[in-house]
Amino acid sequence: MRTRQYILQAITVALLLLWIPVSIDKIINFQQFKYGILQQPFSYAVAWIVIYTLPVLEVAIVILLVIQNLRHSAERSDVGIWRFHLTNPFLLSSLLMAAFTGYVGLALLGAWGKVPCACGSVISGMTWMQHFWFNLLFLIISIGGAVLHKRLTASSSFLREVNSNRGENTNIKPHGLQRE
Repeated sequence: MRTRQYILQAITVALLLLWIPVSIDKIINFQQFKYGILQQPFSYAVAWIVIYTLPVLEVAIVILLVIQNLRHSAERSDVGIWRFHLTNPFLLSSLLMAAFTGYVGLALLGAWGKVPCACGSVISGMTWMQHFWFNLLFLIISIGGAVLHKRLTASSSFLREVNSNRGENTNIKPHGLQRE
């Protein structure tokens, strides 16, 4: 169990090293980010949605990865599908990385002809192929984190349930030891 927790912590650090600089770059250089997205082969409406939701989602991933209390309080709440996203930030990271990887893959296949890269930070200096492999690596890391987090959460929920049930029914004796 400890080994899995350490692996999950390493995955968390790796994802924070990705999402913190990427989200900060989008916020600090918002005009450049906005211009880059408007140059993409999206409809104008989709581009504006991406411009305002992408930085929010990236910051949300960072917050959810960092703040343990938010994860724990979300586990205790019952808010449907959002509960799962809040309790497993690795899933949200996986979804974004899958979208990015798919987009880069389509660009590599020539779906839109020449596509400008709207990425910032270190990623902006990569070729499309390097960008694809980089995204694929972080997609795999994110999926691994989602799966591991789910397993750890399930096993810790089971242990909490077992421990809470230990105090109940303490006066029940095995069948052969009961007196009438």
